[in-house]
Amino acid sequence: MPPPTLTSLLKPRSASSAAVSRLLAGFDGPIGIEDLTGKLLAGQPNPGLHRSPIELDQTVLGVVIADRPEPASAVAALINYLLSRENEHRALSAEVLHLYREVNVIERLAEQLTALLDLASVGQSALHQARQLIAASQACVLIFDAASHELRPVATFGVPSAELLAAADAAHHHIGEISEAGPHSLLCVPLRAKQRSVGVIALANPSAAPYFSRDLKLLNSIALQTAAAIENALLCAEMVDAVRNREQLTFLQKELDTARAIQLSLIPRVFPPFPDRLEFDLHAQMTAARSVGGDFFDFFLIEPHRLGIVIGDVSGKGIPSALFMAVTRTLIKTIALEGLRPEQCLREVNRALVREKASSMYATCFYGILNTRTGAFQYCNGGHNPPFLVRASGEVEADAFASGGLPLGLFEGPPYTGATLLLEPGDCVFLYTDGVPEANNLAEEEFGEERLTTVLHAHHQSSCRAMIDTVSQHLAEFSGDAPQFDDITMLALRLLAPG
Repeated sequence: MPPPTLTSLLKPRSASSAAVSRLLAGFDGPIGIEDLTGKLLAGQPNPGLHRSPIELDQTVLGVVIADRPEPASAVAALINYLLSRENEHRALSAEVLHLYREVNVIERLAEQLTALLDLASVGQSALHQARQLIAASQACVLIFDAASHELRPVATFGVPSAELLAAADAAHHHIGEISEAGPHSLLCVPLRAKQRSVGVIALANPSAAPYFSRDLKLLNSIALQTAAAIENALLCAEMVDAVRNREQLTFLQKELDTARAIQLSLIPRVFPPFPDRLEFDLHAQMTAARSVGGDFFDFFLIEPHRLGIVIGDVSGKGIPSALFMAVTRTLIKTIALEGLRPEQCLREVNRALVREKASSMYATCFYGILNTRTGAFQYCNGGHNPPFLVRASGEVEADAFASGGLPLGLFEGPPYTGATLLLEPGDCVFLYTDGVPEANNLAEEEFGEERLTTVLHAHHQSSCRAMIDTVSQHLAEFSGDAPQFDDITMLALRLLAPG
């Protein structure tokens, strides 16, 4: 993502603009904030002599002008801090996207290698995935032949030079290394399985494009997956599949346990989340169908009187969906905190996901902002299940919310449209993912929206926590011993008293 600008930071109604305005109001005399062209962005015109620069990464973006040095320095220091914090938020989002692409490539490699039983296919797949992340003009995978005690190539790219083959042979019994030989930069990593080296994966590039430690780390990750696949192929040839499968299942379970712990850390778990706020009631709950899931929810205060809520559902299951969920949730929150309208936020998130698309997955999403002073609820629905509006009278409206656009991550072109609904005291917005109405019993009947409507009507006066707990209880009783095939996520928000 591009770094923030002074104009974007000080745009009206943003949290940063509000903080700067409060500081300006605390000083006597006019204070002006101008960009490099002399355009006044905030405050009042001031021909004063005291000017403090506004900087980001040693680049001057503007200036604070005041009659005295102290106010100018204080305002510039605050803006510099806000710019630095916003830049960190954007850098974090970009890093999450980049890490997602790397992990997804390695995940695809693991899936491909699991299905391969011959060494040539394993080697070619490893080189193909490696070249997606690391530049190379030539590459090879060499396997140690126990009979001849020599390395033999099973897959190549380009024409491996003598220097590359010599470096690969030297790296066979050592750790991965970066070196130079003749006109090439070399990157060699041994393929280790069960504490022994079964071969080497080696890459070469013109020395004008050197390798770095990050490239070595990535190739080590690919080498781990490749070495395991090579070992599997050798074990298949030796008829010991049972031992291999037990080890793989144990490793996979550990990975799933770690992924589940990371995913749970991303979902809010402390309720009530805002115990000192009496204008609204809020509760949410997620139950994954597998160790990790693709559903997500979040909520956050954009301003003291503007509460944002999000719920979403990623296509697919398992670790890839959980990774895509983490990226989508991080993008939504980062962009939403800039104060954009829901439809603008989803448009920017969709644009980022499509631009950095590393898989065929997508996410449905509903994002709303409640103004706790007026009861106005702005929202945009990106292909998600429409929420139920549970009125204070007990009436449950299934069609109160309009659709706003396609799921996130499919196409960049289609626009997103928003709408506004006025909530009265006691009204509740009940959001859910399709795992709720599509829950099955042993007779393969679905719970359905009609049963959900009946439960919401009967418990319309309950707190948000009690309402969600009651729906969960009815789902469990309906499903019985039938397995859960989809994630189940619910979020309820009730306006108590505007203020």
